[in-house]
Amino acid sequence: MRCWAATLGLLIVVPLLILALSPGAMPPGPASLPLVDPDLGVPIGDPLLSAATDAELVMDGTVEEAWDQAPLLAVPLHYGLHGDEQAGALELRSLHDVENVYFLARWPAEAHGGEPDVWRNLMTVHWRLVNSGQVSGESTGSAGLACTVGCHTVTADGQGRIAGIRPETIPPGLSEDLPAGGGWSDAEWLVEWSRPKVSDSPYDQNLTDPDQPYRFFVKLFLGLEDQADPVSDVHELRLSR
Repeated sequence: MRCWAATLGLLIVVPLLILALSPGAMPPGPASLPLVDPDLGVPIGDPLLSAATDAELVMDGTVEEAWDQAPLLAVPLHYGLHGDEQAGALELRSLHDVENVYFLARWPAEAHGGEPDVWRNLMTVHWRLVNSGQVSGESTGSAGLACTVGCHTVTADGQGRIAGIRPETIPPGLSEDLPAGGGWSDAEWLVEWSRPKVSDSPYDQNLTDPDQPYRFFVKLFLGLEDQADPVSDVHELRLSR
C-alpha cells in the first residue's frame, strides 16, 4: 500500500516539475529597456543603413532609380529634444560609394512658408563627433575644445527651393555649401544632398568606417509660436560593405 502511494505521488509530482521548468512556463524576465544616448539622454532609434552603390548620382532633387536600393528609415519626430508630444515624421535614405555619402530626406508640409525673398533654415542634421578630442588644440589651431557636434543645415528660399546645405561647426568649419537639390512640391519637402566621406573641415565628422555607427539626430525649423521645433530621437548611420 505504501509502495502504491509513493508511486502515485511520483506520477503527480514529476509532471508538475517538468511543466514548471519548461521554458514556456518560466516567468518573463524584465522587459529590455531602450538604448539611450549617454550624452543627450534621449532614446536611440532604428539605424539608417547606407547601401553601397556605383551609380552616378546628381544632387538635383530628382530621385534616381538607384535610391530604390536604399533602405527606408521612418524617423518619428517630437516637439523639442526631450519632448514626448508627437510632431509627425520624415523619411530618410542613404547611399554611399568610394568617396561620398548620399542622403535623401522627405516629409509632408502643407505649404513651403517663408517670405519670397528671404532664405531660412529648413532642417539640420546634428552629427555626434566620434572623438571630440581630435578636433581641439594644436591639430586645429583652436585654443579650446571644439563643439562635440557637427551640424549640417539646409536652407530654403521663400519660393520653396533648396538654397544650399552648409556644415556649421564650432569653431567655424567649411564656408562652401555641400552639393544639394530639391524643394517643396505637392505638399512635401524633398532634399537630396551628398558629402565627402573625409571632410575638408577638421571640425566635422568623417564617415569612413563600416564598423563604426555614426550617431545623429534631425531637427526641422517650423518657427511655431510657443512650440519647440520638431526633433527626432538619436539614430545611427551604418555603412554597408
